[in-house]
Amino acid sequence: MKLKCYSVGDVDTRSSAADSTGVRPRMNRLYQTSTMAALLDAVYDGETTLDELLMHGNFGLGTFNGLDGEMIVNDSVIHQFRADGQAGRVPGDLRTPFACVTFFNPEKEYMIDTAQDKEGFEAIVDRLVNNPNLFAAVRFTGMFERVETRTVFCQCKPYPPMLEVVARQPTMQLGAATGTMLGFRTPGYMQGVNVAGYHLHFLTEDGRRGGHVTDYGVLRGRLEVGVISDVEIQLPRTEQFARANLSPENIHEAIRVAEGG
Repeated sequence: MKLKCYSVGDVDTRSSAADSTGVRPRMNRLYQTSTMAALLDAVYDGETTLDELLMHGNFGLGTFNGLDGEMIVNDSVIHQFRADGQAGRVPGDLRTPFACVTFFNPEKEYMIDTAQDKEGFEAIVDRLVNNPNLFAAVRFTGMFERVETRTVFCQCKPYPPMLEVVARQPTMQLGAATGTMLGFRTPGYMQGVNVAGYHLHFLTEDGRRGGHVTDYGVLRGRLEVGVISDVEIQLPRTEQFARANLSPENIHEAIRVAEGG
C-alpha cells in the first residue's frame, strides 16, 4: 500500500492569519461534503475538488470519487492510501464524495504516558471535551502498540452498496508503529449525516502506511482536541444523490459494519 500526496500551493492554511482575500480561517468549524448515509447507498461520485476542500480546512478525512482509497488531511497535505498499491501525485481537481475537514486549533492538550486501548483513549477524549452533544476534532501523535486499518478498493459502475465493498476490503495489522491518528468524534444524533462516535484515520511517521482505523492501542504521545460547535454541510446536486435512500431502517448497524465497529 502506498500513498499519494497533494499539498495546497502557496497558501499556508496552517496559519490563523487572514489569506490574500482578507478572509480569516474559521478555526474548529467542521466542513462536510455529502453524508455518510449517501456513501452507504453507493453515492461514490461527488462535486467537491481537493482544491476546494483545502479552502475549508487543513485537517480531516474522507475518501475519493469511485471510493478510491482512504483520505487523511494533516497540516494542509492530503494523503491518499489505495488498496491496489499504486502511487502518484493527487491533482487538485480530483473530487471527493465524502470528506470532513476543519482548520484545526487544539484547545486542549494531554500527554498520554501509559498504555491505552481504544476504549481508554476515547474515555480520555470524552473527559477533555466534557460535552456529548458537540463534535470534536482529535489528533494523537506518538507511539502505538498496534494499529489495525482498512482501505477500500476503487469501484467501477454500476457501483455496489458500501457494505458489499467493505466485506471485501483488506485489513492490515501494522503492529508497533509511530505516527499520527486523527479524525472526529460525532454526537449520536448525527448518525447517518456523519459517523456517530469516533471516525479516525492513521498515517505512519514515514508516510508509507495508513488508512481507516478499526482498532488500536496507544503507548505514549500527545493528544490534541478541538471542540466543534459550528458545522457546514455541502450536499451534492447530482442525480445519484437525488435517488439515494438516506433513511434506511438499518442505518445504525450498517454504519457500524462499514466503519469496522
